[in-house]
Amino acid sequence: MNESTNGRSGLARAAKARRLWATPCFALLLLVLAATSVFGLPAAAAGVSPVSDEVWITLGADAFATASRLFVAGADGLALARVAETEGVVLTRVPRAGLPALSARIHHELHRCGGFVAHASRAEAEAALARIAGLRSRAPQGALPFAIDRPIEVAALAAAVDEAQILATITALSTNFPNRYHASPAGTASANWIRDLWEGYAAGHLGVTVELFSHGAITPQPSVILTIPGTTLNDEVVILGGHQDSIASGCPGNPTCDAPGADDDASGIATLSEVIRVALAANLAPQRTVQFIAYAAEEIGLEGSDDIAASYLAAGTDVVAVLQQDMTGYNGSVEDMSMISDFTDPDLTAFLGELLANYQPTLQWTTSACGYGCSDHAPWNDRGYRAAFSFETRFGEHNPAIHTPSDTVATLGGSAAHAAKFARLAVAFLVEAALDATAADIFSDGFESDDTHRWSVAVSP
Repeated sequence: MNESTNGRSGLARAAKARRLWATPCFALLLLVLAATSVFGLPAAAAGVSPVSDEVWITLGADAFATASRLFVAGADGLALARVAETEGVVLTRVPRAGLPALSARIHHELHRCGGFVAHASRAEAEAALARIAGLRSRAPQGALPFAIDRPIEVAALAAAVDEAQILATITALSTNFPNRYHASPAGTASANWIRDLWEGYAAGHLGVTVELFSHGAITPQPSVILTIPGTTLNDEVVILGGHQDSIASGCPGNPTCDAPGADDDASGIATLSEVIRVALAANLAPQRTVQFIAYAAEEIGLEGSDDIAASYLAAGTDVVAVLQQDMTGYNGSVEDMSMISDFTDPDLTAFLGELLANYQPTLQWTTSACGYGCSDHAPWNDRGYRAAFSFETRFGEHNPAIHTPSDTVATLGGSAAHAAKFARLAVAFLVEAALDATAADIFSDGFESDDTHRWSVAVSP
């Protein structure tokens, strides 16, 4: 999940709207201490006066009220300004050094993680507000362009999901590198490790590509994209993603900090990797192009996903559905998983519930809100693409060890059983979203059919 450090100004990228500040609840105590010792801000501050180094932010109206009590009138005698507002999101400007204290205050008063987005300029903040307004006024997109009609194929691939493979990937990512912080050498090395893993799965599969997506001056960490080209609907794209970076609270800008990030978000990358493995082992030939993305720099403001979503929009790429996998390993609620209900597409979210009802009917799920811009689905939703986010627990009951040195495989009970549920859901999403009912042959080989086109497959773990 996302936790931000101070945003960098001067990045004028087309369609780039913001830097996100969304701090996990468990980490907020550490952030309060950091605000006290580093910035000189008391944890229960009576007020913080604005200074010259200010940043434009957007935040919910209730969070703005909280911010107004934190950032009192400055030397000019003016209170925190409500510069603009749309759809319950307010634009204002606050001291950059006070952002950690703002996260802590929102948590204390509203019992919420994060709740605001920092922007490089007023223009970018205003552009974000315009998009928020546009989302509400945009005409309905209509029915989803796919349905649940591939039970045989889904069952075959879901049966091939191997918990041991998922656990091995989580373990490797969380132990082979001291951290995966976006600006550290380990952050780049871990991106290359993911690329190499995915290239191994793609070896020998004609047309399947694995590439590093450079983000230029935004972050030295590249995103990793594996593409399975579509057959008859190759201009339409289905995306499954999760973030690859990790961070430690209390020293978010220090690349030497211990941040194993087993759950946040090695579990998501391992879940995606297992879906890639079983799909390619079965020689899946989807009608729609499918992309798996390991996003860079999520923890410092969704930088990788925002850059990619902006570039896809600028290119006119027809992304029909996006599934986010951020934290899949910790089983902390009565229900097996939660569907994030805010800043996501309700139809696609309902579709995920239908997939569970059809393919994992014994699982229980609920809906939960995670707040304004809490993970990499947000940049897609912000730009009008359909995005959904399945999460490990009810929000607020998730892994308490994230963003600490204790976010290890041991905290997950040394098991990937919970993550395997998400891998099976992702397999179902992949098959059903990438294929239409009219498709005849969806596997280039490895499957055998009878006269009724009922498929069977054996995929070796």
